[in-house]
This record gives sequence, structure tokens and C-alpha cells, in this order.
Amino acid sequence: MKLRKIHRLVAITLSPFLLLLAITGCLLFFRKLGIYEKEIKEILVGVHTWEIVMPYIGLILGAGFLFIVVSGIILFFNPRA
Repeated sequence: MKLRKIHRLVAITLSPFLLLLAITGCLLFFRKLGIYEKEIKEILVGVHTWEIVMPYIGLILGAGFLFIVVSGIILFFNPRA
């Protein structure tokens, strides 16, 4: 299987999870301003760190994101890969 196909498959598979991670991260950026209650902040932290679902899924997402970045750099410099 070519690297480009694997890169595309991993990116499409992980994109909803990475999007959720980005949205909750942006919302948590404003946590010190007191915009939302403490309970909502705890829910956002739980979703952002994946404690609510599974404790180790963040590690899987991090490894997948690292693969997407490295394979994207390889594909940029070697278009035939």
C-alpha cells in the first residue's frame, strides 16, 4: 500500500476526533475569563483529555497525528511516495 493512501486513510479516520480536540481546546482557552460554569469547564476538560471515554485514546490520537505530519512532510518532498 502506498504511503499516500495510508496517509489519506489515517487522516480521514482521525479527523472527527482531532476536530473535537481542537474545538474543546479553543473553548478551554477562555476558561479563566469565567464565561461558563465550573461544571461545564470540567466536562470540557474531560472531553478534551478523553477521560470521559477512554484514558489512553489521547495517546492513540497523538501517535496518529504525528504519523499524519511526518508522512505529509515525506509526501511533500517526495511526491512519488
